[in-house]
Amino acid sequence: DLVFLQETTSAAEAAFRERLAEEYPFMLFADCCRAGGLGVLSKYPIVRHENLDISILGTEERGLLHCVLQVPHFGEVHAVCVHLGLKEHHRQQQLTLLAELVGRLPPEAPVIIAGDFNDWRKKADAVLTPTGLREVFVEAFGAPAKSFPARFPLLRLDRIYVRNARVRTPKVLSNRPWSHLSDHAPLAVEVTL
Repeated sequence: DLVFLQETTSAAEAAFRERLAEEYPFMLFADCCRAGGLGVLSKYPIVRHENLDISILGTEERGLLHCVLQVPHFGEVHAVCVHLGLKEHHRQQQLTLLAELVGRLPPEAPVIIAGDFNDWRKKADAVLTPTGLREVFVEAFGAPAKSFPARFPLLRLDRIYVRNARVRTPKVLSNRPWSHLSDHAPLAVEVTL
């Protein structure tokens, strides 16, 4: 129902719109850095959004794409697509900005956050857990998912966090065709509101 993309290009955006418009009628793309932009594909209407520049000192452009979805028979759900920096001290500042964003959201609202955290040192939880967020692979298996490189995942770079939602069957999609579509293996989880 919901796909979070990082490092998208205008060509990829056009391809998604052409090939997936029927399955994902609501798509939002935003430029966040020279490496590419962020994207959210949704089966539910995106009623509000904000593209947040979380670059630190302008050396490594990074962003957050915050979307508010209108889920029928439920209400609003907040979705945040994330791409954090490679440098540890930048990531810590960016995680603080993400935690501040989550802190501004209605406390009862469901929140789903996913993306490339570049968090191989596993420090994101210490910043995000106090906001009520739970990382789905940590909750299910005791550690974040190995997602990089896609063809033989060794590093734990990517995350899916939720708040006010139940999850089941988190998985790393590391087989074909997934292993050949990106340098990161996609992560998937079933979310129930």
